[in-house]
Amino acid sequence: MALFAGALVSLAQIVESTAQQVDTRPASWQALRVFLYSATILNLTGAFLSLVIIKMCSDLPLAYYQRSCRGVTPPTPLPKGVEPWSRRAILIEAGMYRRYTFVDGASTLMLLAAIVFTFASFTFWVLLNSQNGITSGVTVTFFGIAALVAFCAFLVAAKGEQWG
Repeated sequence: MALFAGALVSLAQIVESTAQQVDTRPASWQALRVFLYSATILNLTGAFLSLVIIKMCSDLPLAYYQRSCRGVTPPTPLPKGVEPWSRRAILIEAGMYRRYTFVDGASTLMLLAAIVFTFASFTFWVLLNSQNGITSGVTVTFFGIAALVAFCAFLVAAKGEQWG
């Protein structure tokens, strides 16, 4: 996601340099800027959340070892509504922080929003800069297909607990 943010910053610089040559005050150009800057922030936030999740998961073996050294079996009771053999229950029993699911959900939401805003930014950019209607139509069609594929992959990954 950090790479997307870097690419979006480059696109933002191009948009601002274009402003010197073209009237970029119309609502369409303003919408491009909103989507572009929002996509950049969403991708940066998503990258940060990814690092937090990596940190939390990489600390899990140590937490499990510490629990076993202290003789903590079973751990404190599971929160209400958590199925005993669910992914969340297994992580909690291994020593994962109980609020991990919040961080995981926030990361998932950030990824979805970043996908939407990034594709919208590039779509606006192509539509506003294409001199040929056919070129922009074909390109936007490919963007739409790519966005649909990315969204479907996101849905499959979100259901990863039910694989197998």
